[in-house]
Parts: sequence; structure tokens; C-alpha cells
Amino acid sequence: MKPDFIEEPLLLFGRGKSICPRDGIARFDVYDTLNTIRKDQMSIGAIGIEEDIYKLNLWLQKIQYNINSFKSGRQRGLFPPFPGFNVEKAFCSRLIYDSERERVLSLTDVNLVIKIPNRNERLTSAVELFGENIAFLSDMKNCDVIICIIPKIFENTIVKTEEEESELEISPEINNSHEPSLNFRSALKAKAMKLNIPIQIMREYVLQESNKSQDSATKAWNFSIAMYYKGLKTIPWKLETDENKPKVCFVGIGFYKSLDGNSIQTSISQIFNENGKGVILRGTPVEEDKIDKRPHLSFDQSFELLDSTLKKYKFVIGSLPGRVVLHKTSKFYNDELDGFIKAFYSFGITEFDIVTILDTDIRLFRDNLYPPVRGLMFSLSEKRHILYTRGSVPYYQTYPGMYIPAPIELRIVKSVSSHRTVCKEILGLTKMNWNNTQFDNKYPITIACARRVGEIMKYLGEHDTPKESYAFYM
Repeated sequence: MKPDFIEEPLLLFGRGKSICPRDGIARFDVYDTLNTIRKDQMSIGAIGIEEDIYKLNLWLQKIQYNINSFKSGRQRGLFPPFPGFNVEKAFCSRLIYDSERERVLSLTDVNLVIKIPNRNERLTSAVELFGENIAFLSDMKNCDVIICIIPKIFENTIVKTEEEESELEISPEINNSHEPSLNFRSALKAKAMKLNIPIQIMREYVLQESNKSQDSATKAWNFSIAMYYKGLKTIPWKLETDENKPKVCFVGIGFYKSLDGNSIQTSISQIFNENGKGVILRGTPVEEDKIDKRPHLSFDQSFELLDSTLKKYKFVIGSLPGRVVLHKTSKFYNDELDGFIKAFYSFGITEFDIVTILDTDIRLFRDNLYPPVRGLMFSLSEKRHILYTRGSVPYYQTYPGMYIPAPIELRIVKSVSSHRTVCKEILGLTKMNWNNTQFDNKYPITIACARRVGEIMKYLGEHDTPKESYAFYM
């Protein structure tokens, strides 16, 4: 077993390249500045109690300018200052926000919601309270994105605690347990989706200067990236690719369980091109395998799901990809494989890789204070490979995580590419989550968004049309 190492994939920005989103944006501006015809302002709506709306106003004024990080040390780039959200540099955009786009929640209404004894009814009422105000701003004020500030009084009664919400490295595998209660965040996202407007949910404590979990600069980075992608509907960076090679389409296959917890599961397909632009498609209900209790697509379902996916890709991009990479977090059954391969051939696509991405108990240890380096790879066999997508980062000169990092296992089912290419692409796709500026996410975006999408999709009715843009799910 010989270890190997994959260099950190580079990201492209407006005027240069870097391995780090924050460094790249601060020095070279967002990637979309290369587009001579681009939208450079977004209209912001806000919903919250009066006190929180006031704090948000102060926050939006603050992030227009440089914010220094209070954290310091010798680790280069781990806590960089925030360059400001303005038209002059970095994001090269501005936020349009005034009192006309505010909806102040009545404290009387908020307290009435809190007093409802049944949690599910209480949560549903809270969603409706925000929902009616989202509808107003969406219909009457032409907002690009709406910020929903969760009042402090909702903590533990409507939403989970800060510690529970910040849980790290959750596996994207489908949760087969029946949820005993609703989830406020997911239900509100689904409500906003029906109203055709992306939202940014903020907890009240994020607006507090005394928030211990993150300094102001880090909060500003993560908030601004999410707002930029949702509000301007464009990409802040993209992966560096070899222009001499065929265009690649990355497809993640996932499943989610219905809200009532029935055994019927529904398939979803997440499409990402090399720029990281994503499209979400909902498939059909599927049955669990009788032996391992995993969701199992039939031959026809596999064919139809991938057929729809490739048709959508062609419609959005204007041409078919030269190669397709298929990711899933569970085994590929033979009839699934046959259906997928038939779909490939029906479009004349002969270059494809089919890969299962799993959590693993296998670990490597260094004779060192720090964990293995991100990008470390070693092979268990020709088809099985271990990849550290989290680990020590030379650029940071430290390990930026809180817990001992766990690698992922890649099982190559069918492939025209080398295992190095497969692993390098997966490492690159871990940098394409625009919900934050972290470049060492554990899972590639093809897999990472599956859990988030499924949790929201289950709140949509059978006849509701899911939005295709990832901006509605993040």
C-alpha cells in the first residue's frame, strides 16, 4: 500500500488564480467580473423583530468595508481580513437595502407562536408567520433575496441550539429513521421555494459582536459568498480545468424519504458542470432493496433519471458533455448500472466514470502532531481508494478542523479515467460549495448537497415543482 498525494486544485477568479476562495476574491475579485455584461447589485429584503432588523442594518453597513480578524497567529490565510462588499473590489457588487423592504414581525404574533403547546403546530405557525411576509416582499418589492432573522425566543422552541446546528461532517447518506418532528429551516426553505424567492436564514446570535463561534471577518466572508450566489445567481469562482480535454458533467444521485417516514423513497439528481453551476432534478419514488434496505432504482428508473438529467444539461449548456462522472453514496445494483449505461449510449456518450463515495473507518496516522495532509490518497485495490479531503493544509500551516479528520472511500465501478483523475476531481468538487468559503469540505458538491436538497424536497407536495437552482436549497 503506497500513499500518493494530490496537489490542491486551483480556483480561477477575475484576475488570477489561488487555492483559497478568500485569498482569491480579496486579491483577484470574483470570477464573474470577467463577464462584461453582469449584474452588480442585488435588492435585499429582511424579515425579523424590530430589534433584529436594527442589528441587521448595522451589519449590512459594516460589511461594506474592510473587517480585520481578531484571530491571529502564524498560520497564513486561516483567518484573513474581509475586504468589504462593495463595487470597488473583491465582490465588485453592492447590496440595495432600505426600510421599504423590511417586514417587522409583531412581538405579539411571535409570542403567540411560542405558546402553542404542540411542537409541530408551533413550528408550522412559525413558518406561516415568516411565509406570509416572504410572499409580500416577493410579490410587491421585487427582492433578489430575503434575509429571515430567527428571533432569540425561537431558540430551542422552534429551532435547534447553536451547538446542534453546527454539527460537523454529517454524512450525506440518507437518514432511514423516521423524523419525529418537523424541521423549521427545511420547511421555511420549501415555503420560499413555492414563492419563487431564495432566502438567507440568519440566527440572532450571528448579529451579536460577542458571538464566540466566529469572528466578524469570518462571518462576513460566509454571509457574503452565500448572498452573492443567491442574489446575483452567478459564480464567485470556478475550478481550473484543462481546456484541451472534453467538457465534463458531474452527476450526484441521491434519495430522500417522504415526510411521513414511509419506506418509499424518491430519487434526486444533482448536475454540476465544470464551473460548478448546479441543477436539481426530482426523480420518481423507489423501493428499498429487500436485503440491505437501501433505496434501489429499477432499470427503467435509472434510465429515465439519467435521460432527464442529460437532456437538462444539454438544454442549459447548449451541448452534451464529452464525459460524465456519476457519484452515489450507496452501491450500484446491476439493473441500475444497466439503466445508466443505456442512457449514456443513447446520447452517444462513451466516456463515463461511475463511482461510489462512502465513509470509512480506515485511518492513517502521521508520526507528527498534525493529522494526514488533505489530498493524501492510497489504494486498497485497483477499484478501492482512500482519499483525505480533510486534513492538515500546508497553505494554512495547520489542521483547520476541530476533530480528527476521517477520509472517504472511493469505489470505482466503471471508469475510463485513472484513479488519480477521479480523486483529483473529487478533491476539486469539495471546493465548490458556495454556502461558505471553506475550501476543505469533506464531501464533493455532488454528494454534499444531496442531504440538504432531500431535507427540503420532502416538504414539497407531489404536484409542487421543485426549483432547479441550488440557490434555493443552500
